[in-house]
Amino acid sequence: MSLPETEPRHIRAALFVDFDNIQIGLEQQDPSFAAEFATNPERWLTWLEKQMPCNYPGVGPAQRRILIRRCYMNPHKFSGFRPYFIRSAFEVIDCPPLTARGKTSTDIHMVMDILDSLHESTYLHEFIILSGDADFTPVLLRLRRHDRCNAVLSVGYVSPAYKASCDYLISQDEFVHDALGIRYQEDEGPQIHLDEISEATAGILDRMAARIWEVAAPSEGIEASELPAVYKEFAEFRQSIHWLGFYSLRRLTEALVARRSDLRIVEEDPWRVARAVPAQAAAEPGATEEAAADLLPADPRAELSAWLKTTVSAAKAPVTMAQLAQAMVQHFQERVSNDDWLGAGTFKSLLEQLDLQGLKLSPVTPGYVYDPARHAAPNGTAAMNGAAHEEARPDQAPIVAPQDALAAKYPELAPLAWKVHQLTDTPYLLPEHYAVLLRELAREINERGYQLTRTSKTVRDRCVERGAPVARSHINFVLVGLGYMGYRFGNDPPERPERLGEALVQNTINLCRTAQLSLTEEEEDQVREWIMGKLATNGRAEPLNGPAVKH
Repeated sequence: MSLPETEPRHIRAALFVDFDNIQIGLEQQDPSFAAEFATNPERWLTWLEKQMPCNYPGVGPAQRRILIRRCYMNPHKFSGFRPYFIRSAFEVIDCPPLTARGKTSTDIHMVMDILDSLHESTYLHEFIILSGDADFTPVLLRLRRHDRCNAVLSVGYVSPAYKASCDYLISQDEFVHDALGIRYQEDEGPQIHLDEISEATAGILDRMAARIWEVAAPSEGIEASELPAVYKEFAEFRQSIHWLGFYSLRRLTEALVARRSDLRIVEEDPWRVARAVPAQAAAEPGATEEAAADLLPADPRAELSAWLKTTVSAAKAPVTMAQLAQAMVQHFQERVSNDDWLGAGTFKSLLEQLDLQGLKLSPVTPGYVYDPARHAAPNGTAAMNGAAHEEARPDQAPIVAPQDALAAKYPELAPLAWKVHQLTDTPYLLPEHYAVLLRELAREINERGYQLTRTSKTVRDRCVERGAPVARSHINFVLVGLGYMGYRFGNDPPERPERLGEALVQNTINLCRTAQLSLTEEEEDQVREWIMGKLATNGRAEPLNGPAVKH
């Protein structure tokens, strides 16, 4: 067997696909996801090779090459998809049912093939496993023992042990959006064209934009969930309907930002508005380094460096490479393609070719970019939650909640809520925010039915408009968890927040059992109080930041 290269020019990879597991998981989320996965493997295979990050320690700029492609499939149920994978140069291994309950031999076939591949004559740096089956945890640990990297795609809930065993976890959201190419649908409703704004409306927008500049802290800006409270300072806004005719918080804010060159939208989740220095000001004597970063020179790589510095330095916490890659493509549009990243091959390779202006790259899964002057180095937990929480250690029992809004307002719930969040990834939200999430989820399903991408985006935007800083990842966690509980949205209309909340509580308790966290009856009641305590059975809830806006 050849020895590994210290700095490989190509990441040599092997791909193992548990077709049944991924296909059924995607089908439960949205049939269109499953259809795209099963009938167009060439698309997501290209994404794996050319765009998925190679964020592994000791690996410099490199292009991934998938040398082994194997797909394990139940021929009795999914034989119709076999030709699509054969056409994409996969070896398709038939794994028919062996028991009366339909259990196949996929797991043992995959395990044997993965272990055999460790001894291939060509050294394999990386093993990519598309399966959410936690039974593969020992295999991942064996790969780590042999100093091999691994990337895992899991559709739906990921057990903590499985997640901790993999080097790179491909999120379902990332796979659906980037690999399958399924984009999120925009909100419906007519829009005002900026060139059709009346003089009176323009005056209101100018005053509102000036106020946003005042309240946006120079370094951090203002979160989207805080914007409605600012807008309500203006009588014209309070008396209007449909967000001054823009039909959503996001569209109205985009119109305000467009009226000032010293404001910008920072693409995080949730997004926010921050100050930006006009390009002409950056050239003036005494301009700050931040101002200079907003002056984009003609060279494309210099432009990317300036944009990167501004975006990351303005973020409250380290930013994932996946978020940055998506934001960069959206910002520069046709000038930057995620097919070749200006010839670098991968986004990580492009970053390594840029002048990062003091920014640092972190190999912590899923890969981060951060500003050491403003951010603590990512340690996994802190980076994902946007706060400098120390990583939990085995000798910390019980886990102590950080001193945050939940601990300040609900000191009796925070310790357990934090422990549950740490061990199961259940969103660490205030009870008020859970109430908003569940109400808006029920409202969206009753109005337009359930479709994962549209539902998660619309509910996220509505929560933000109501003043609840709920991220789309939080909503996806709830939707996927309810799906795995067997909950079927819209089967018993109208959908009710209380029924959704009860199902979410049961799912949370089940996740705790899976994580070997045994809850007492009192603790189960605390979980219910945390998730459903502010979910009033009767009556219409007011927005978190004041009276309702007519929209």
